[in-house]
Amino acid sequence: MPVGLFSICLFLSFGAVYPQSADLPPPSTKEGSTESLSPKPQEPLPSTSPKTESGDPKPDPKKKPEENKYASSWKGDIPIDYLRTLLVSPEQMKDTQKSNLFWLDNLKIGFSVRPRYESREHSNFSKRMDDYSSFVGQNTQLWFLLDPSPYFAIKVTIQDTRLWGGSQGAQNAGNWSYALTTGSGTTLTPGTTTNTNLRNPTDIREAFITLKKSDKLPVSVMIGRQVFAFGDLKMVGPLNWLNTGFSFDGIRFVHDSKWFRSHVFGTILSNQYDAPYGLTTSNGKAKGSIDEAYFMGMYNTIKGNGLFDLDLYTFDISKKWIANPNPPIDMNDNRSKQRDDLITAGFRLTNRTNSNTLPAGKIWDWTIESAWQTGYTGDRVKADWDILNIQAPSGKNFYTQRVQYDTRFLSIDTGVKILDNVRLGGGYTFASGDPNRSDAKVGTWQTLFPQVAGSFPNWNVMNGQSLLVGFANIRTYSARLNIKTENYGTLIFTIYDTYKATPQDAWYKVSGVPNTGASTENYSDNKFTVDNGRLGKHLMYQYDFTWIYNYSEYVSIWSGFSLARAEDAIRNARNNPYAANPLDRNSFTPNSKFFYLMVSVSM
Repeated sequence: MPVGLFSICLFLSFGAVYPQSADLPPPSTKEGSTESLSPKPQEPLPSTSPKTESGDPKPDPKKKPEENKYASSWKGDIPIDYLRTLLVSPEQMKDTQKSNLFWLDNLKIGFSVRPRYESREHSNFSKRMDDYSSFVGQNTQLWFLLDPSPYFAIKVTIQDTRLWGGSQGAQNAGNWSYALTTGSGTTLTPGTTTNTNLRNPTDIREAFITLKKSDKLPVSVMIGRQVFAFGDLKMVGPLNWLNTGFSFDGIRFVHDSKWFRSHVFGTILSNQYDAPYGLTTSNGKAKGSIDEAYFMGMYNTIKGNGLFDLDLYTFDISKKWIANPNPPIDMNDNRSKQRDDLITAGFRLTNRTNSNTLPAGKIWDWTIESAWQTGYTGDRVKADWDILNIQAPSGKNFYTQRVQYDTRFLSIDTGVKILDNVRLGGGYTFASGDPNRSDAKVGTWQTLFPQVAGSFPNWNVMNGQSLLVGFANIRTYSARLNIKTENYGTLIFTIYDTYKATPQDAWYKVSGVPNTGASTENYSDNKFTVDNGRLGKHLMYQYDFTWIYNYSEYVSIWSGFSLARAEDAIRNARNNPYAANPLDRNSFTPNSKFFYLMVSVSM
């Protein structure tokens, strides 16, 4: 890890806002409450004994041990940072925070079960591809929150993620009875000597210690495996919509005051080295993965006295260089890639200051977020200024230059409450594309981590619940209607009109991976080619319907349907008279459908 940048992190503290809908109640139990990781003040004690900065009474050495017993102030009001792994409605989140179920003294035991059926049809808009899929995935969590002291707390989440029917198999040849298996271990690929490590679906999602802000420590410190949730989750979030979700191994410093909230963190994304006594890593080039990689940064919130919140953030993803085993003789280069450093800096300005919802009495909400990316990919290409294309005897370019990131992102979201339970909203999202992917500039916005679902239940303010389009090379206009009924749940209708920001660039998935060949593109911006003449800008229209129903205080039912209709950027690629395979010259089908049904239980 770059020592200098991480050392700065040790002396700074920066923060996050829990994202929630602008239309529904915040997850906090009190209006205007903040997301402090320090203990909430308890009711005044009859005595006048001295207290810590957090409001908890200091132990009195003259009293017996049982008289100094600490009582957790989180019982009935769990801080939201300890519930980041849950995919629940805002009402459920509030009930989970307030629940007194399964509190054993200062230990809270929590449960979450979330099965979801999904089906998808024609996601590539090709009638020749058999791309229909349907499955049931399930996420199950058992978590423990121990708050035994005014100075520290512990959170552990055990998570099991599995595909229904995906971890069953015949016990032996000729015996077709099924046995439940973990699906973990090592398999040998038939006909090869290649071993494949299979991950156990049951794992530790969270395991961290919180050193609380107190008279002994000026900030809170979270150490271990933990979940991040910043802003509207467009940059970094828990990705709870996936059955596996995200976690980070590292350390975070948190400060929260009346005017300022801040987080500073450093994490290890990938470690290439094994530890003694069987503690091994699955990463590294020898195991088919990347070497060392780190994620670090800071997220600050300046509080504008209830009028606005201004978030300022900087993130850095740093990957170790990859050695070149066969360096070219004609160039003094013993690496195929230098260190890959992607630096993202941006801001977010919003008037949703009550735990990311509107304060009471206001009807118009707005949020503006913009970010930029710089740094170097580690690759080297022919120098842009070398118009003579001077080459060495080996045929390689003699003059090269480093490839640099140069991208932009903008998101604008606004809405008006027509009635207390009805909101009309609109949005615009821009993520830059790259007209020439072979030169020394990377112009395509780089997705830090896949973000497919944002602020719930308005999670489809991202780029559609169909998950067909990610945040790269897009320009999307959206309009939506939210209706919260008393007896039938919340209904969300959304329309998206999505274009490519740059026609020459690819259509990108939510993971940031290009959907190569599925739309018109021109990799090197060759202006006088047939491909360039067929470039399309319009990707698709999407029509989303989402229904969220709170069945009880701990149970919600979710369902959604999406219809996407492809436009010229996809149609021209599928109906291509110049395709090498004649069967691919007229393979376009205009519509793609997506449906899901989910039950979420949390207590």
